[in-house]
Amino acid sequence: MKTFGIDISRWQGDFNLKKAVSEGVKFVILKGGGGDDGLYVDGRFADNYRKAKALGLPVGCYWFSRALTEEEAEKEAAYFYDNVCKGRQFELPVYMDVENRTQLAVGKRKLTDIVKTWCRELEKHGMMPGIYSSLSYFSTYFYDSELTAYPHWVASWSRSCSYRPESCFGMWQFGGETNLIRSNKVAGVVCDQDYMLIDYPALIKKAGKNGFAPAGDQHTPAPAKEVCQVSVPILRQGSRSGYVRTLQILLNAYNGARLETDGIFGPATDRAVRAYQSSRGLAVDGIVGAATWARLLK
Repeated sequence: MKTFGIDISRWQGDFNLKKAVSEGVKFVILKGGGGDDGLYVDGRFADNYRKAKALGLPVGCYWFSRALTEEEAEKEAAYFYDNVCKGRQFELPVYMDVENRTQLAVGKRKLTDIVKTWCRELEKHGMMPGIYSSLSYFSTYFYDSELTAYPHWVASWSRSCSYRPESCFGMWQFGGETNLIRSNKVAGVVCDQDYMLIDYPALIKKAGKNGFAPAGDQHTPAPAKEVCQVSVPILRQGSRSGYVRTLQILLNAYNGARLETDGIFGPATDRAVRAYQSSRGLAVDGIVGAATWARLLK
């Protein structure tokens, strides 16, 4: 398979993912954050994630690492999981981006162990971690034969990519500012472009990784439940109550909204409600009535 997609971050600004989809984009890998300027979440991550999910795009994520020791790799992985991955679902792997010059200089043995540590920490949380780097870097800076258990995302801005073994070569970044295959712009913006070579959405969902339940669990009969009637009010922008706080907690849990749970239905809560309604096929009106409550409380 060779499925076309892109990877974006705050450097693409308020990127028009809807237009990108109309131009053939089938998946997106988002920058989640990094460790190269302290530990941080990318400024566009939450909005890009929300828009991608609303469009039904398979989503992956990457972390720009600068870990120079195994201890730093553990800290980066923990921050990445707690602030980016937790409470969200990713149909594609979550990648450690290894290209920082200072990091590359630590030596092959040390860098390989740093990468292993980062990946193992993510595996503890049920994630499918992978590794992003340039084609030449995999052989120059790593003992790559020790890393082939993890999905590889290989940057090679060319017409073909010679990376081997194919068993772990599932993502190819074929172009960025330089692009020999197609225009370097998508939705009018220069961005990195990729081909997915392995059906990661199917693999991840079947294995129950990255926030998904294992495929077998989906067919397990649910235990009998007692049914009770709950009366909830209609909420809209301007509402203030404990019900609004409950709404905010549910939106944070199910849609990664990251709202302050202050019980005030302000503009941020309105946007989160509309995003939830859009992602669930509900009428997008910002009003939390019977249909929206039913989905949230299901």
